[in-house]
Amino acid sequence: MAAQAWFSRGDIDVAPGSISVLQLTVVNLGDTTDTLVLTPAGMAAAWTTIEPATLTLFGGTQQVVDIQVYPPLLPSTTAGPTSLSVRIVPQSDPDEVRSAETTLNIASSFDRRLNVLQPALRARRSATYEMMLENRGNTLASCRLHLIDPSGRIEADFDPPAAGVEPGASTLIRMKVHTKGLQWERRARTVPFRIDADQPGSPTATASATFVQSPMVPERLVGRIVALAALAGVALIGWFGVVKPAIRDAADEAVLAATPATTTTVQSPTDSATGISVESSVPVEEQGVIVNLPLPLAVAVGQTDANRYTVPAGQRLQITDIIVQNPNYDQGTLLVLHNANTLYTFGLANIVGDAGVALVTPIELFAGDQLVVQVTCAGIGDSTQATCVQNVFVSGVLLPA
Repeated sequence: MAAQAWFSRGDIDVAPGSISVLQLTVVNLGDTTDTLVLTPAGMAAAWTTIEPATLTLFGGTQQVVDIQVYPPLLPSTTAGPTSLSVRIVPQSDPDEVRSAETTLNIASSFDRRLNVLQPALRARRSATYEMMLENRGNTLASCRLHLIDPSGRIEADFDPPAAGVEPGASTLIRMKVHTKGLQWERRARTVPFRIDADQPGSPTATASATFVQSPMVPERLVGRIVALAALAGVALIGWFGVVKPAIRDAADEAVLAATPATTTTVQSPTDSATGISVESSVPVEEQGVIVNLPLPLAVAVGQTDANRYTVPAGQRLQITDIIVQNPNYDQGTLLVLHNANTLYTFGLANIVGDAGVALVTPIELFAGDQLVVQVTCAGIGDSTQATCVQNVFVSGVLLPA
């Protein structure tokens, strides 16, 4: 048995996304009836449907079969000539295979899309937009970009100015928009514009965006200046009317508290002219030595340690200032004690830089008394250190007992 087939046309133009019907003539060259199975083959086989796909022909007869070709509208559908083949297999002799071939001319499809990633930007002089140029057609896109502004207020530079994009791919394009003038009015100016990506022989891809030009003088500047002036006026009134008099009064009270309350009588020599002894009451300040006592500590995490100062025999210490330093922002507690009595408790986490205690009334320690600084380390603020490091400085006057 032998079969033969041929297409009614040779080269056939086919557009992606559309259906084209081809006609195939199949002839049974044998003398007996046989059944023929028709199967598409070649690069276009996935788009091809044969109706009917099975024929039963008497010997010496023929039949025309419709073949539908539907190339998808996708970037993967390559433009240009593509072969289509139909295999004819007789059931009586499956090894006696015949085929018919033709060429499909796949037309070019143009689908360029431009998407602006920032549809609106606000600036005084310039702004940079980003956009994606997509090629969903089946041919190379080679587009040049243009900014269209009917108002003529802005212009743009593209990077790159022209882009080539393969089918199914996309590329990023940056556009820097410049204004041609400044906005001096106290309101923003909105400039809508359009971006075109054109290529000769294909439709132009278009996208819209907006540039909001801010005024050189901020819209609420006057109100803010008035508010700042009012705030400065309130601050000055508070300083001269409340804070400064309070500071002056506190300073006067501190001076009065520091003035010695006792006086001593000093007898002057007898006046030679009158022979009378003259007495006068003159304040006598206690004599002492100003001392600065450093009490540093380095304590491991989870440990407690202390540093002590003992007042020497025959003397007494009047403490006027205490300064605590936490240079590494460690965590834990620091106690200042007079013997076993707690005078001050500091949370190390609350000490940034120096924490000072200025005493209007000095704390007095007598001979044999101890001034104790005790630190409990809960955490180290500097990872390069192995211990909590604190410095305590005590200032005062060492007087005779």
